[in-house]
Amino acid sequence: MNNVAGKRKFVVLFFLMAMTFANLTLLFHVIPKLRNGYQDFTIFYTGARMIRNGQVSTLYDLAAQYRMQQTFTNVPIRLGPLPFNHPPFETLFFIPFTLLSYWPAYLLWTALNIILLAATLILLRRHSPQLAAIPKLGLTLAATAFFPLTIGLIQGQDIILLLFLFVLAITCIEQDNNAFAGALLGAGLFRPQTVVPLVLLLAIRRWRVLVGFVPVALVLFGVSVALMGWRGPFHYVNFVLHLEGTKARAFGPEAVPNLRGLVAQLPGVSASRPLTAFLIFASSMIVFFFTARRIRDGQDSVIFFSSLAAVTVILVSFHALVYDFTLLFPVVLFLLARVVGVDRGKIDGTKPDRPTVLLFILLFLTPLYIYLLLVVDRFFWFSLILLWLYFRLLLTPTPAEVPA
Repeated sequence: MNNVAGKRKFVVLFFLMAMTFANLTLLFHVIPKLRNGYQDFTIFYTGARMIRNGQVSTLYDLAAQYRMQQTFTNVPIRLGPLPFNHPPFETLFFIPFTLLSYWPAYLLWTALNIILLAATLILLRRHSPQLAAIPKLGLTLAATAFFPLTIGLIQGQDIILLLFLFVLAITCIEQDNNAFAGALLGAGLFRPQTVVPLVLLLAIRRWRVLVGFVPVALVLFGVSVALMGWRGPFHYVNFVLHLEGTKARAFGPEAVPNLRGLVAQLPGVSASRPLTAFLIFASSMIVFFFTARRIRDGQDSVIFFSSLAAVTVILVSFHALVYDFTLLFPVVLFLLARVVGVDRGKIDGTKPDRPTVLLFILLFLTPLYIYLLLVVDRFFWFSLILLWLYFRLLLTPTPAEVPA
């Protein structure tokens, strides 16, 4: 490794350390609020407590959720509940955590998430020569510096579990075990708005993914019915649609970094709801179509088309928040490999192009996330960066198009 490559590696590690410091600063700032129940882990603890207490029929009743949350949280500014808006079957996973009081349960869930994240990094290193060539310190700093992942961890969200299942599924597809990959993705149906389109894309050339996915989906549907009766799953759907219809600030178009957020903020479009809905649907179908066509060609590596599928799913999803970018973690690690000059599993000082470096910086730039989220409340602008990443992947030459 020459001196230029060594200096670039040092600069990249310093940048990741700076972003890690910024994320840790945010964590220490919010710890008192976490003790009081401000974080999203509250919704899982609420749903599990209600199921454990026999309040199954009121699981999706906002008033009942609020009464439950008042028994273990202290959030004076919250005039209503932090709504539990996940499928009924997910509550069973969190019931063991309710054997502890809220704060110890949150710490235990956070520790489990850290273990899942470490396992994800190990899987990615084992199945990628490029990532294996990056020092372990660099990969660790990438995890702590990536703001969406850090926020998912702080909030106590289940997105890191989904990331782990996603990476496991990728490794299974690489080993031609497509049915088991589908079963793993089916286990991630606690986020159906993400998993269903992801499975549809991954199954384009590998229909056995559906062979594993469909039975698991039916089992989880049956578990939800067993918990709440036949109307339970439909009650869940109605509840989610009701929450979206209230246009709460946290769920509004200005807060979602995808095509919905971007189109809804176009001048002259938001005034017409039919026009807005049409443009969102049309743009989503176009993005989904081009991704499907690229995957159908079948000349890309598994990690490449899986990364493209993850970017596409976030772009076309109706509901997405900052921690949903956690699914982009594999692709940002490959951006890291490109920036530090990894080629064919070795750090050889290959100079990255400027757009790649800029895209890498923007995806890891914690102050940008904080500015768009907390200062101007216009996180939809991040969809432009996501679109840039999408087109970079979509227009990348296939292996067959690259000269020997």
